[in-house]
Amino acid sequence: MKKLRRKFYLWMQKRKGRAVEDFTVHGVDVHIPAHADYDIRYLLSRGRSYEGPEARLIQQYLEAGTPVIELGGCMGVISAVIRRKIGPDACHLVVEADAGLAVICKANAEKEATEGATKVVVAAVDYSGAKTVTFASGKNAHVGHIAADGEAGAAVPTVRLSDLAKECPEGRFALVCDIEGAEVAMFENELALLDRLDVIILETHPKFYAEGQTAEDRMLAMLAEHGMQVVSRDENVVCLKRAG
Repeated sequence: MKKLRRKFYLWMQKRKGRAVEDFTVHGVDVHIPAHADYDIRYLLSRGRSYEGPEARLIQQYLEAGTPVIELGGCMGVISAVIRRKIGPDACHLVVEADAGLAVICKANAEKEATEGATKVVVAAVDYSGAKTVTFASGKNAHVGHIAADGEAGAAVPTVRLSDLAKECPEGRFALVCDIEGAEVAMFENELALLDRLDVIILETHPKFYAEGQTAEDRMLAMLAEHGMQVVSRDENVVCLKRAG
């Protein structure tokens, strides 16, 4: 019933000549086409909060000119917030496993970028050693994830954070990450890369971790051992900065 109500609301808004594809969110303009996830368009059309914690921490802690790797680009709303903050020329690599979402993400991520400064990679972050994995879209665009055994989905290429980092300029970079629980394995397998990280803005997912909150605590402790200290937390999104 909720699905029908939301679709009807968007239809009525369109009939009234109101925006149902173009929105201003967190101070940036984004385009979410009519064929895309109606849940997100509904929330935006109602002026509801959208990835507020992530956006607030990005606006507070990212600095102009900082290269950024963003994992889990979705439709590019946060990508656009990142670009506004880092300026038009800084390197911005975005990973999105859903090819359809990646097209939308790319359009929003590139809006204020110098040509070539933004790159969107269609892949899933994975450390199993497989060249491809099955990626399940989930009930909406925000909950896509590597499929569990027997779960339906589409085959997508895999990528590692260290592979992406090779495409960044030498030196430190920032990481913005929302990959539905895959972050634990990523950090465990990328210890050698952690010294290059200057800022991490990370959405945690303890309900997806086999050990729940214990796994999150251990992950944050491991990052602290490599100089990344939690400086702020907004709901399930934490910002870590290099000590000193």
